[in-house]
Amino acid sequence: MNYRHIVFTCLTVLLFAPLISVGQMDNLANMSAKWVRSNVRNAATDAADIVNYNPAGLTSMNNGIHLSLSNQTLFRKPQHSFNLGAGEQSYEQDGIDPILPMFYAAYKVNKLAFYSGVYVSGGGASANYPDGSITTNLMGLRILMDANAAIPGDAADYKMVSNQHLKASSYYLTVPIGVAYAINEKLSVSVGARYLKGINKTEAGMELAGSKDLPNSPFSVSYNAYANGFGGVFGVNYKATDRLNLSAHFETKVKMEFETEDFEGNVPIGANGEKKRRDLPAVLNTGLMYKITDKLSVGADYNYYFQTYADWGKITDPRDNNTYEASDVAGDCYTANLGFYYQLSPKLELSTGCSYTAFEYDDKELYYTTLGPYEALKNNNFNVGIGAGYKVTEKIQVDLAFARTFWKDYTINAISAANPLMPNGLPVKTTDKGYVIAVGFDFSF
Repeated sequence: MNYRHIVFTCLTVLLFAPLISVGQMDNLANMSAKWVRSNVRNAATDAADIVNYNPAGLTSMNNGIHLSLSNQTLFRKPQHSFNLGAGEQSYEQDGIDPILPMFYAAYKVNKLAFYSGVYVSGGGASANYPDGSITTNLMGLRILMDANAAIPGDAADYKMVSNQHLKASSYYLTVPIGVAYAINEKLSVSVGARYLKGINKTEAGMELAGSKDLPNSPFSVSYNAYANGFGGVFGVNYKATDRLNLSAHFETKVKMEFETEDFEGNVPIGANGEKKRRDLPAVLNTGLMYKITDKLSVGADYNYYFQTYADWGKITDPRDNNTYEASDVAGDCYTANLGFYYQLSPKLELSTGCSYTAFEYDDKELYYTTLGPYEALKNNNFNVGIGAGYKVTEKIQVDLAFARTFWKDYTINAISAANPLMPNGLPVKTTDKGYVIAVGFDFSF
């Protein structure tokens, strides 16, 4: 039937965009247990997780092998509510993300340090809506209209869309390799590369229901999309004094072209091989660490995410039919962080910190027409972390951390490119909250 083709096309448009749920628009910030408990690692020089945060600072560590392994469990509750004329509907993320692992390794010998690892630099979470969401609802209204119009007379007369569900995940698996060199006792530099493997998985479905003559008509789709990319990493670390350390490192943009594979659905129009760009943006990471006393240290980080230089495809504005770069519509992003470390005893270190993330949207309402942002909200937020590190031995340390992220509630006037029944938009109320529990282990040999 012709309307099945229409429905399937709508679902393809809905599900092809990756759903990202943590960090900035795509990039992650929480990439070690030590970061979760302090929010500042850009100028740290004390553990192998600085492979990610301060690679040039690796030359300040002791000679030998240094390993860092951590895992985070994410509890996220993005929620959105709206009224399509039949009362307010509300949809919330379901479930947790129990595993977000990170591994870093470095080998220091005199003035040189070599490093690598495996971690998730973007995505890192799932969007799970077992009862559907605003996206499936808006698409459902269009599906009803198209299906009933495609069948002559009142033979179809479908009244509703039922049994909606949406589940998607996105991970940018990253493997870095590089080297750091100490030019002198104060200044060191680093250069490296990183390989990214993007993995997006999506499942969705719904049924047309309520027809007096025809049975419910189910539609489902599932697919995986993969991409590969390479980027450079360049860093510098400067020990201004015995108490003050300064650092910066730049991660280049990584070109990522996702290609659909393993496509399954009950309408065989064949979407395998379809491609879409979603680059991981370039980032400038800067930081300082200052030792106030022998026991108390303070750190400050500032990261800037050059999202507008990434290729995220194009958006057609239904208000004027003009086409814009999606990344330009999203704008850039930055984070400002402050953290404290206190050495309570020779074995026990306490830490706490906070960070503020700001999204510099050029047109938030237009960006939300890309479909998916309501399920993985990206708004300004404030994060607070706390935790401790305990030295089991001189060569083994355990870190425990807890963090809470606070988002401001927003009402977004939805621009529906998929549903002409709503040309003036729809107020969508959004709320979000998130928690992280992290555990880490550091080893030195």
